[in-house]
Amino acid sequence: MFGGSDVVSAAKEEDDLYVASLRFRLLRQQGYNVSSDLFDKFNDNEGNFMESLGSDVRGMRSLYEATHLRLHGEDTLDEALAFTTAKDSSNPLAEQVVLALNQPIRKGLPRLEARNYFPIYETDVSHNKALLKHAKLDFNLLQKM
Repeated sequence: MFGGSDVVSAAKEEDDLYVASLRFRLLRQQGYNVSSDLFDKFNDNEGNFMESLGSDVRGMRSLYEATHLRLHGEDTLDEALAFTTAKDSSNPLAEQVVLALNQPIRKGLPRLEARNYFPIYETDVSHNKALLKHAKLDFNLLQKM
């Protein structure tokens, strides 16, 4: 049913902080009981988050978002929150991190979150111009109502 490349790509995704954090957050938001132990694989030998994760801005941002769905007693996510807020980055995605630190996506209004994302998406070299244009038109039309 699954080809060999599907298994390999699935295994690589499991080691990706961004994908693991995103899956955790989305499942928790929908009420599923997902264990925070899945983040243990991102710890070093001393039980701390690996310092190399600090350069993965996208993964750090996603991990930060996931920490807002922690339950009482989930020390791993408490440590993740401290780890993600202690990092500073000059990466182009730093603006997204700043926005996320001020207000997690899940606590914002979807339309306003989209508006905050427009200038960030514009600077992405792989952005879709038609999609961006339509998203801006949609936002502006809604504002006129």
